Amino acid sequence: MNPLRYLVLWVTTACNAHCAYCYRNDEPPRVMSEEIARAALDLALGSGARFHVQIAGGEPSLALDLVRQIGAWLRESGAAATIAMQTNGTLVDAEVIDACRRYAIEIGMSIDGPPKVHERLRGKASATFRGLALLAEAKIPVRVTTVLTKENTGHLSQLALTLAAFENVTGFGMDVLVNKGRALLNGSLSPDEDQVFAGTKALLETMEGIRRIRNVPLRWRELDAVREALSGAHGPRPFCHACRGESLAVHPDGTAYPCAQNVGDPAAAVGSVFSVDWNRLRGFYKNVRLRGLCGDCPLSASCPGDCPSRLRYNAGRSDKILCAIYRAIAAALMEGKVR
Repeated sequence: MNPLRYLVLWVTTACNAHCAYCYRNDEPPRVMSEEIARAALDLALGSGARFHVQIAGGEPSLALDLVRQIGAWLRESGAAATIAMQTNGTLVDAEVIDACRRYAIEIGMSIDGPPKVHERLRGKASATFRGLALLAEAKIPVRVTTVLTKENTGHLSQLALTLAAFENVTGFGMDVLVNKGRALLNGSLSPDEDQVFAGTKALLETMEGIRRIRNVPLRWRELDAVREALSGAHGPRPFCHACRGESLAVHPDGTAYPCAQNVGDPAAAVGSVFSVDWNRLRGFYKNVRLRGLCGDCPLSASCPGDCPSRLRYNAGRSDKILCAIYRAIAAALMEGKVR
């Protein structure tokens, strides 16, 4: 049996934002109990293998006491585990910073554009960038995740310039909108592949300029993935731990799922933290692959792939968008426009 390598704890369903494209299903605020959190951690600790804990929600900083408890349990256990918290950044304060330092909790922040664009898409932009600035003062590294929509694909280069001003921002990645939850009701927000291709090309040019002048490298997840794929170091491989059956996401009520994006979907449940259906978990995303229009794409033999949950919920939409990102990056690398 494969060990759990990636554990997602939805510590709360509560959130202080109301993003129109949020993939989680709206439900009453609920905080995970210590019993459920501990049971989930024990599942990962049981194998003795190295693993990662992603603290999410909702807005996890609304359940900071539980976040601290999770950090304390893991550090006291001596486990070879990393911890990260995915946050909108609006509630960052001295207590959040202390928890990050005390328990070595990494920060992932959701930012969808420069302040004006972020305000349109998520709201609370001033609070988000204030939180980012506080983390910068505390020298706490941050990785940024950006959800692609029609509203921000034309502003990706501006986002990169904005992030480059914060030396604690070590990198960012682009997520395709998941057609689930509120996003299912706002399908018009999805960009088309031409918009994404153009936005990616502009971003590549900006990133190359940033690389030359920034003291601390700003890593871009998709650029790194395509660069590695073109190197010929390996052929196609699973996109993530969920494809290997090594990922588990837990709702506050204890229900278990293969991936965070499955949380709240009864059809994707794999039992609970007290009784996991391991066979169902291991096989749920087995052999799921991005099936784009490969043609003469230089990545056809070593494509980085796509998130299996996105492929499940987007029914053929996200493949075109991610293909547009990969193709734009591959062309720039092969033409020597980007190092």
